[in-house]
Amino acid sequence: MRKHIIFTLAAACLLAAGCAQKNTTTTGSVAQEYLSLWMQEYHPGISATSTGVYILEDEPGTGDVWDKDKLYSMLIISIRTLDGTYSSAGHMEIAKQLGTYSNSNYYGPAITYTSSGYAGLEAILTGMRAGGSRTAVVPSWLLTTNRYNTIKEYLDACSSTTHLIYSVSFDGQTDDVDDWEEDTVREYALENYGSDMRPASFNDVTKEAEIFYFMSDAASYAGADTLETGAKVLLNYTGRLLNGQVFDTTIEKVAKDNGIYDKTRTYAPVTITTASSYENYALNGSTSLVDGFKGALSKMKYVGEKAVTVFTSELGYDYSGSGSGIPPYAPLRFDLEYVSLSN
Repeated sequence: MRKHIIFTLAAACLLAAGCAQKNTTTTGSVAQEYLSLWMQEYHPGISATSTGVYILEDEPGTGDVWDKDKLYSMLIISIRTLDGTYSSAGHMEIAKQLGTYSNSNYYGPAITYTSSGYAGLEAILTGMRAGGSRTAVVPSWLLTTNRYNTIKEYLDACSSTTHLIYSVSFDGQTDDVDDWEEDTVREYALENYGSDMRPASFNDVTKEAEIFYFMSDAASYAGADTLETGAKVLLNYTGRLLNGQVFDTTIEKVAKDNGIYDKTRTYAPVTITTASSYENYALNGSTSLVDGFKGALSKMKYVGEKAVTVFTSELGYDYSGSGSGIPPYAPLRFDLEYVSLSN
């Protein structure tokens, strides 16, 4: 990792001068002059691209060229200031170098709605091919969600002198994130479970949509008593991303084996209260659960039953994801077991 940058006295003087002359000098012009000085000091010979960013490193990919008309891009992004301070370390190797790596965090490509992001991110992606990576300085005037036709317009609208360095890995694109997720879930179910796992229904939404797959060993309980509405049953579960990464579990061994063990937590089955409708299934008294999880529980009818469900983010955490472990638009898998009736 590059050493942290030490600002020169000349740069500091420039900023001070910009503040002193704020009545006659715009923020954009101060930011532009400062960045020009910084580039000359630390990266001489590198000029801005036609899109306005300064490319410091470029590892070309071999896939399709990034298309600004496609809405969603699969990206890994790390961001630092000019002095080397990271505000975001999306790349695993960078997180490890910084000492911030955690098995609980997700470090793979995340779907990004690029047209609503910073103009500078689009500027970096322009010309990239899938599979490639690029590190570039993004000027402060491009750190805006607005879009203008000329650099002058960006400079005139600039309100900050803070420039950032983005490291971006580009993994691919899609026009329709719903179709992409459905294809991903379908292929995962087929590859891992064959014809034993099929699209299933737990409400009108999932009746015929391939967004929820379910498989259980319920057939082995033929003739057994089914759980009554309002029954309290102990559940063990493990939640995973489709790359295999475990983000939550009630089982201590699973947590330890996957590097997410938390000594402050008690690992034990949780209490599920069944209901007449999937919406009202409760975990330890709370119904604040994602629909895919509750839907799978509602399809489990026997004490001792084991099941696996895979579903799209429409039934999970959607476009927001959850914490640092579940990215936006992430399909999920849960392994479930109704262990016993709760006392």
